[in-house]
Amino acid sequence: MSVAQETVNRIARELFEAKRDVYTVPYVSPRLPERDLDAAYAISAEFAALRERELGVRRVGRKVGLTNPLVQERVGISEPDYGIIHDDMVHPSGTHLPLSRYNRLLIEAEVAFVLKSDILEATREAVEAAIDYVTPAFEVVDFRYGGSVGQIVDTIADNAGCSGVVLGEEQHPYGEVDLTKVEMVITGGGKEITRGIGSNVLEDPVNAVIWLAGTAIRTGEPLRAGEVLLSGSIGYIEPWPADVECVATITGLGRVVATADSKG
Repeated sequence: MSVAQETVNRIARELFEAKRDVYTVPYVSPRLPERDLDAAYAISAEFAALRERELGVRRVGRKVGLTNPLVQERVGISEPDYGIIHDDMVHPSGTHLPLSRYNRLLIEAEVAFVLKSDILEATREAVEAAIDYVTPAFEVVDFRYGGSVGQIVDTIADNAGCSGVVLGEEQHPYGEVDLTKVEMVITGGGKEITRGIGSNVLEDPVNAVIWLAGTAIRTGEPLRAGEVLLSGSIGYIEPWPADVECVATITGLGRVVATADSKG
């Protein structure tokens, strides 16, 4: 990493305070060498560590983002990224999310995987053996920047945009449903927001978990039993409409429901 630890700590502190107090900060990319992913992930790790030290939260999962080529094309990024899920970021289906806690809330739906054992080898066989169940999920997406996603180092540094997850109503054993063929639709107040098919996610959502497993092992933080893993958006990422019930259905897996509350 070519960036001084002081710079990493300063930017992580900016992002931490912006998330905690709900305001925006300048993009980090002008302060980093072009596409310095190591520096961006170092910032993200320190951002997560600050939340753990100062807020007392603990890691309960991870997310993979930018796995859908449609989303990659929209934001001009050609590779996945990942972020941390803390226990204060997990919500049950039916939850109301207070809009006052977010800068600019975005909605996406995906398959969530929950592990029953650690993953110490990034092979398909090892990953599939470690999965306890799958369920539909919303990722609660919010950035600490005033505009669009920015460059990949911006999104990585900001915990890959992950500000929460809403878990679905049903739990299904892995392999019960062909995840490459599932169809996802999000509606808000009865109007369609976005849709997609499972193969949009690296051809198979489990491939996102395999990618994440390999990345986690390389960074010395392998995926552990009990973790919730988000595999990436099946459709587009869209603005979250206020004060209407949003429902994502994934064929064979059921649904997940949440409302963004402008009064909260």
